[in-house]
Amino acid sequence: MRNALTLQSFYEKSMRKGLVIAVAAGILLGSCKDKKMENVFATEDDVEEDSLEAYVGDTLHLFEDVEPPAAVDELFDDFLFNFIDDAHFQGQRIVYPLPCTDGEEQTALSKHDWPDFNHFRDQELLTVIYEREHDLELSKDTSMQSVAVEWIELRHPLVEKFHFNRVNNKWMLTNIDKKRREEMPNGEFLEFYAHFIADSVYQREALADPVKVILTSEDGEEEPQEEHVNADEWFEMRESIPLPTDALVNVDYGQASISQNKKILLLQGLSNGMQMKFKFNKVGDDWKLMEIEY
Repeated sequence: MRNALTLQSFYEKSMRKGLVIAVAAGILLGSCKDKKMENVFATEDDVEEDSLEAYVGDTLHLFEDVEPPAAVDELFDDFLFNFIDDAHFQGQRIVYPLPCTDGEEQTALSKHDWPDFNHFRDQELLTVIYEREHDLELSKDTSMQSVAVEWIELRHPLVEKFHFNRVNNKWMLTNIDKKRREEMPNGEFLEFYAHFIADSVYQREALADPVKVILTSEDGEEEPQEEHVNADEWFEMRESIPLPTDALVNVDYGQASISQNKKILLLQGLSNGMQMKFKFNKVGDDWKLMEIEY
């Protein structure tokens, strides 16, 4: 079926980007092994020329923590990607004791407590929920002073909101607050999405007939192609779509949450550059998936 194959090939292409990195790393490690083998057969004179001290120094250099450049604090997205990817950097960018508010209860978290709250480890996918296309421009605003990242459990009504603020021109995690999902500005949509992703019968009913699919070229030079899929074709495509099923890690730049009749869910892959948009409209009392763009 053309639509399903097209989407599947796109996702596989995105995953291959990660494979290229892994292959490159393997080549580098293989190169290091070859150098070690050469060293085994080195003569005494060779060892004097290439001293053990220099060899150890070079080896240790491979494992040094590389401090991210100052530019990492210009765009929040650049900071967040480093925060997720680098445990050492993450440890430097949390204010301790870290205030945590849960309703009327307030606690202060220590470094010892952080692992229980660290949902960022090994995170591969971020989302942005927004209403207007120009709201995405907020992610490019270098003057922004505060951004929140929401950990939204889909099988539990609790949301943890991590607040990042600029402190001395550096992004820092300064506090956490917990709320129930229905209390969030996007609460109604989040309730819908949790049901949508967990119940295939409900999901089928929540699809437009048909769902529009916009295919864009990777370089943006070709005209977008428009296709349409019915419910059966959607479920074939669904196997290749990385829609979150356990939790949404949603970035709140301060985009508007005014309309309760239209939401766009943007998926962003951290390691493969993947981006997909899912556009939902409320038709009467029911939310419908109207369009997919990638």
